[in-house]
Amino acid sequence: MTKKINLYLLEYPNVMPSAIQGVQDLFVIANQQAERSLFEVTVVGVSHDMPIDEAGLMFILPCLTADLPRFDDPTTIAALKKWHQSGIVLVAACTSVFWLANAGLLDGKCATTHWRLCERLDREYPAIEKVCVHEMVVDQGNIVTAAGLYAFQDLALHIMGRLAGFELAKKVADYCLLDIKGRLQAYYQRFLPDYTHGDVMVLSAQEYCLKNYCEDTSISTMAAFCHLSERSLLRRFKAATGYTPKQYIIQLRVEKAKQLMEIEGMSIERVGYKVGYMDVSNFTKIFKKTSGVTPSEFKLRIGS
Repeated sequence: MTKKINLYLLEYPNVMPSAIQGVQDLFVIANQQAERSLFEVTVVGVSHDMPIDEAGLMFILPCLTADLPRFDDPTTIAALKKWHQSGIVLVAACTSVFWLANAGLLDGKCATTHWRLCERLDREYPAIEKVCVHEMVVDQGNIVTAAGLYAFQDLALHIMGRLAGFELAKKVADYCLLDIKGRLQAYYQRFLPDYTHGDVMVLSAQEYCLKNYCEDTSISTMAAFCHLSERSLLRRFKAATGYTPKQYIIQLRVEKAKQLMEIEGMSIERVGYKVGYMDVSNFTKIFKKTSGVTPSEFKLRIGS
């Protein structure tokens, strides 16, 4: 009889209850589909004093709070480092990826998190080799990260496939009506401008961009509108928004293009023209570079 695979779910303050239960349920279903007790799932805390299988795997699931916590509790950080050093594979989803980042366990590795947090992860932890904005799951061997709140489903299926084979993971996915491949975070990303930075002049520039995003707007024209020098506008705009004005306008164009395809079902050629691109090949290239998928792939995914 094949030895059971030990999986652990870390219970910490504000961890998402449905994620804990959901992962447990998915591996119960996996055992049912495998017709044997293949996976043993145990919920543990950081002070867990029972032996943990060094060949096992630890899930650190998302938290459920309105504001992102600090994820710097020294006891939890120490436990994560200890488990990692012992050889246990650590897997995290959404906000809980910040636990691994704070522990230094993502240094030199690729990782992902929720698309709204990717820029913050990249900015605050420069030792991370690459933050994969468009991916749903990033597997680095002894560290695996996943994107959004309910990406724990993708994460669980990925781990099933990795530990027990694709066939079993596919059976579970089919049984639960879940996608097992082809799902990218790129299909769900949206550009949500930040208007809370408090720089009135930059707010004026953002308003200008919103009204004129489909035009070929020069920095000098925008600076004159805001009564700033070009240099001052560029410096303040990047500091407040994280983008140059040119990058910001591209984000606005791509976001509007997504809306036109989703809501109005427009053709790719017409969408490109509506957001300021006369050349559909140029539009396609910029859309793919910005969103991670081509306009055709995006339309196919949303059924437009």
